[in-house]
Amino acid sequence: MKYSINLFGYHTECQLSVEHGKLIVDISGEEQKALEAYLTRVLPRYGKDPTGSTLSEMINQAIEAEKQVSGHMSEPKIKLPYEFMPEIKEKLIEAANLQDMSATQLLIKLIEKKYQSVVIDQEG
Repeated sequence: MKYSINLFGYHTECQLSVEHGKLIVDISGEEQKALEAYLTRVLPRYGKDPTGSTLSEMINQAIEAEKQVSGHMSEPKIKLPYEFMPEIKEKLIEAANLQDMSATQLLIKLIEKKYQSVVIDQEG
């Protein structure tokens, strides 16, 4: 079944299944790349250096960071250097609230997905 989970302050879609009494969490390659990009941005804020690290290593660093802060990591809040039309801004805020994230985080996620699709199209 499809489910949204929060990993280290990042919401990602996954497939949950149970096989032989074990819970399996399957995250698509695209979502893994987005999680990796998120961790690359966020880990330095918590004193970790993700440079040259694999996704597995970054996840271990993120677990260590969350243990230190006794909660979820988060991206720094940044004010975007441009304005949206009020109706677009309302839709963005509403969509972000439904996904329990900030509007900035949602924009970053959307931009990352679009970037990945363009890069894959260029390379493929």
